[in-house]
Amino acid sequence: MIPLQQNRGMTLLEIMIALLLLGILSTFVINVVDSVVGLWQQGERRGRGDLIYASVAERLQSDLRAVHLGSRGWMIVDDYIARPATEGVAEWRLPRMRFLASGSSLAAGDSSGNQAIEIMWIAIPERALGPRFAKLVRVAQIEGAAVSLTEGGSALATARGENATTIVDGVLDLRFVFDDSSTSFAADAYSGINFPSSLELQIERISGNARKQPPRLDEAIGSETATAVLRGTGPLKMPGMALVGNEWVGVSGIFPRIKFRSRAERSTISSSHDQRTMVYFPTAYASQHIFLNQGRRVVQ
Repeated sequence: MIPLQQNRGMTLLEIMIALLLLGILSTFVINVVDSVVGLWQQGERRGRGDLIYASVAERLQSDLRAVHLGSRGWMIVDDYIARPATEGVAEWRLPRMRFLASGSSLAAGDSSGNQAIEIMWIAIPERALGPRFAKLVRVAQIEGAAVSLTEGGSALATARGENATTIVDGVLDLRFVFDDSSTSFAADAYSGINFPSSLELQIERISGNARKQPPRLDEAIGSETATAVLRGTGPLKMPGMALVGNEWVGVSGIFPRIKFRSRAERSTISSSHDQRTMVYFPTAYASQHIFLNQGRRVVQ
């Protein structure tokens, strides 16, 4: 006679081991899902940023197609003091570009198409104090207005007025680079024989959670510190530059530990920064724009 095999239940140790394995597996799955969702969200933000910049580039190209290349045409590219220097903080300069355009090419500015239009693209501070965030603003007015945009101080006041249109905000760095120019902030006036033949618009911008909840310094750093550890969510790709407080630094490394390749970049001052100082990693965009007739004047 064959004895019946007794049913044997799981021991407490086996149950504990099973729960432990289940916990390890759940943690692994959650981490993988969280990483995938994070990458998807960063990619989506980058996609939105690309679309926003594409609209900026198209708006600028439309204006540049209308540049007045006749004998009265002019273009002024310079910068201005957006915020004066204070103790331990360098002055903040921002660029602007002003030019005369043909009304016939910009129906929104001159429905008759018979007048010339003064146009200005300028970066102005978002706030009087706080981080160096700027917004790119466009101003357009019929030539012959009470105050011409060729007058620097008045042009700045106009850019802060009700008739100015904000093109994009969250700008940390903006450059108008003409032809093979090595700098974007030299004061250049194109009113003689030729205009530039091309312009590259360069913008470094921050938005979304990268702006609302940026990573912060895990500990205070001195003005000569070469490395730092951050807390928070890092960028998908480490950019070449980061804004620590009000100081631009050249960065490298793998988040959350970053190396400072250089301090006090972009006319800022090397400073000490307290623990939890916000660190901004901007996303860079650029587009090339060609002037009609390669910048040659139209004989009129």
